Amino acid sequence: MVLVQRLVDFALFVLCVLAIVSVGAAALRRLALFGLSRLEQVTLSLGLGALVVAYSILLFGFLGWLHRTVFYLWLGFCYAVGATELVRLWRAKHFPPPFSEAWGDLTRTERCWVWWLVALNLLAMVLCFVPPWQFEWDSLSYHLAVPKLYWMEGRIHYIAFSHHAQFPMTAQMLYLLGLGLTNLKSAAVAKLFHWLFFVLCQLTLLSWGVAVSGRSFRLGITAAVLFASLPLAFTEAVTAYVDLATTAFGLLCLFCLCRYHHQPDGRWLLLSGLFAGATAGTKYTGLLLLPLLVLFSLWAMKRIGERHWFALVVSALAALAIAAPWYVKNWLWTKNPVFPFAYGIFDGRNWSAEMALTYTLSNREFGGSRDLLALLSLPLNLSLNEVRFGRCAREWMGRCPQRRTCRMRWKCGKFDNQDVPSLTIGILPLALAPTAIVAAIGEGIPFAVTLPTLTMLAWFVWWFWEVQYLRYLLPALGCLAVLLGWGVSRLVGRGLLTTVIVRVTITVGLGYALLVAVWQAAPLLPVAIGLVPDEEFLRETTPIYRVAEFVNSALPRRSVIATYGVPLGYYFERRYFWADSGHNRLIRYERLQGVRDLVREWERLQVSHVIIDWAFVPRESELGRWIEEGKAQGLVETVWEEGSREVLEVARRRKP
Repeated sequence: MVLVQRLVDFALFVLCVLAIVSVGAAALRRLALFGLSRLEQVTLSLGLGALVVAYSILLFGFLGWLHRTVFYLWLGFCYAVGATELVRLWRAKHFPPPFSEAWGDLTRTERCWVWWLVALNLLAMVLCFVPPWQFEWDSLSYHLAVPKLYWMEGRIHYIAFSHHAQFPMTAQMLYLLGLGLTNLKSAAVAKLFHWLFFVLCQLTLLSWGVAVSGRSFRLGITAAVLFASLPLAFTEAVTAYVDLATTAFGLLCLFCLCRYHHQPDGRWLLLSGLFAGATAGTKYTGLLLLPLLVLFSLWAMKRIGERHWFALVVSALAALAIAAPWYVKNWLWTKNPVFPFAYGIFDGRNWSAEMALTYTLSNREFGGSRDLLALLSLPLNLSLNEVRFGRCAREWMGRCPQRRTCRMRWKCGKFDNQDVPSLTIGILPLALAPTAIVAAIGEGIPFAVTLPTLTMLAWFVWWFWEVQYLRYLLPALGCLAVLLGWGVSRLVGRGLLTTVIVRVTITVGLGYALLVAVWQAAPLLPVAIGLVPDEEFLRETTPIYRVAEFVNSALPRRSVIATYGVPLGYYFERRYFWADSGHNRLIRYERLQGVRDLVREWERLQVSHVIIDWAFVPRESELGRWIEEGKAQGLVETVWEEGSREVLEVARRRKP
């Protein structure tokens, strides 16, 4: 049965991808851009189609049409409008060649890199069939949990308990499609959509060679290989996160701007605007691209001597229109378009100044200090995945006077919550940086490489100052891949020694990346291919799953659950909300005097049960004391307990 479910999931995913490419190709055909290669057609169609389908799901959600019948009808409509274009993409032979070089012009080593790339993508695809587990923390807490709540409700609605639910969710609309098509039986289709964005990043980077003079195949291949070699990118590809979606749309925006410079046509500006809006629609950080869109467009027009003012205005308006639904929704529901950020400007529903400050400081505690020494040593620190040179962020902020004995060593001086090889950038970015520097000194940087380089620097400045969390840097690393790919393509062939050093360096780096990927995949592959049942795997690796099994089997369907220290709600099939004071203000804890006040608040919110994980809620805390008092007074009763996790039932009648 497990293998059958895997095959059904894969078939549904292929059905969705073909529908996405179909509707995207139909939209691209309406623009009637001249001289596109098949590679560019497929890449742009995939990006446009993903955008169209995601925003269609958003519309259906607002209308309360979240139903499998609606989804299948919509996919059928996508085929109806784009089937002809899909067939043309497959069969037509009149596409111009994308590059001046052909497959036969690549060396044997470079061809091995390409096959390495194919193998890595296939491995990542297979791992997407592993059910979301403890390592995929954000998937279980909101990337998949929020779309599941939408599906269970049949509509997109205000989720008050999680500020994450107010983030832009263009990618999550595709996850909602995947969850809906399987009727919540599997998350594989949803996870495969994020893998699809991983592939789209590589296709965009591969296409980048078209935008430079000489139409370099080697540049595109090298850029795609270098990006895929990032262990962080591979790890993201097997989860239902959103950073690869942000990266893919951002790269598409910049690619279209580069193509506009190479082929002055205002329709390229329109495409760049659409993808800039999509970037801002996947993550707040995508807003950084909106001002860059206007500045780079003006610069490109100045360089080519064209004045496509109308196209520029339409591009900017398109970007705003695509991004707007998420920010307007937030304004209507929370009175803050970028909730929970910018609280000092907009305020926000179910939030406070103290919570906003705590959240900001919590984000800034990652990584190192924000001084000159930290900036200069950052390339080494990033490669080592730890602040080895300079002060950690908490020490710089005055919140960690003794770094080596810090109580938050899992976070102190780290660029992620977990210090594992799969959450690093690998060795190639630092090792290949000299190639780009030497090439730039020797002949200057072309416009198609300057644009992503400037974007990388702007993104890096924001990241360095605001939040040094590694995966937020992925869009900048995608831009870096273009720069490094160009540097390698310019240096290879200049001399035997240089060529050998560069190729050996890349090959060693790819070998390391493959080792990390295999290390990560080895314990998961038996689960992915169905040799180990999903339930058995989740019981052993994801403690909250055992809680969910009890909740889903033993509690009444109308139960309402308040959770403390338990944000991973994806596997719950009952209504729940995060009741911790740091997540929202549904319960005003500052007004409570004791356990009876707390129980009255639970009753107001129709809470029937409470789940608490004592590993994250100290028993000596005020809440811990109240829970114990409630047990003694018969206000709450333990109905299930395992390890540090406990399920309590709120008594229907309180003792006098």
